[in-house]
Amino acid sequence: MKKALIVVAIIAAVSGVVLWVVSWFRTPEAVATSAARLWPGELGALDSVAARLPPLQANDASMKLMALAGALPENEAVDEFVAREMAGDELTIGEPPPLPEVSTIRDLLLREPIVWPRDGGVGDIGSAETSARRGMTMTVARALVASALTKARAGDPTSWEELHAVWRLALSLDEQPEMMMQTAAFSMARMINAVAWRLPLPAPEWFGELQERDHVGRLLEAFQYQAASYWEDGARLFPTKWLADSVEHDRLIAEELFDTTTCDVNVRANELGVDLSSVWRRAFRFRAELEATANALRVREGMPIEPDSRCSDGAWILEGATLRFSRDIATAPPDRPMPLVLLIER
Repeated sequence: MKKALIVVAIIAAVSGVVLWVVSWFRTPEAVATSAARLWPGELGALDSVAARLPPLQANDASMKLMALAGALPENEAVDEFVAREMAGDELTIGEPPPLPEVSTIRDLLLREPIVWPRDGGVGDIGSAETSARRGMTMTVARALVASALTKARAGDPTSWEELHAVWRLALSLDEQPEMMMQTAAFSMARMINAVAWRLPLPAPEWFGELQERDHVGRLLEAFQYQAASYWEDGARLFPTKWLADSVEHDRLIAEELFDTTTCDVNVRANELGVDLSSVWRRAFRFRAELEATANALRVREGMPIEPDSRCSDGAWILEGATLRFSRDIATAPPDRPMPLVLLIER
């Protein structure tokens, strides 16, 4: 009996210590204060994120696309072909591998808007459904880009239609708030831009929309959504000082990025979720990549380049047939980006 009482006393003491530690770490006021601070770019506070995301129903076109994409297997040869051509610095396009038939998918994307489902509000990050949708859209995008390159190699001006379909697919992800979906849309834009300078002239009107869009803003929205998801769970279950500090840490990263004018960036890692520092490096480099394509198309059309850059750390130079940015902006493997030095025979 005595031993039993001692055990009960020890358990009570340990429980008391645990409750004291938990109460010491719990700082709901600090968590609420950090979440109430405004994010840059008129994104508002974390507690405003859910209100701007009502639920969405999938439309018939998205279900048709899912069915068509389900018959489109992942193809390493196609993936490698696209990656190699994105990294090409000359107008010549290499020999393509055997390609899947994508005309039905292309026509669907050009004909009908795609609406993906959305639960509404702020949910958990990285569901199996979201991951599967990301993989499917990227497989479709690479197959369409490969088809565009193959057509362009033969001088076919309809090659732009495949790239337009990829752009429509990228735009369909606008209403998907998760970072993995916005990085998919960003990757599609990057693929399109990296090969567009090699397609038959002239560039179509829709391509101007891609050139003018800045994906940093879209990615910042997704970054805030990610922070909001972790904040909601943490504030409900265990509102600690660590959570409050991490929310503020990530908000300050967003402020730094919003004010950044250079294209060669090194951003500290976020504390909530997967490290996004490599994403930011690619996103800011993409500003220079957009200018590379725009200037390459000007050169091919016999027009002067735009030497000024929105990147405060560089400018554009044309020397003979060589178009180059005034500085290198390196990225880390496995990224194989568009080069910032292009050889353009007029």
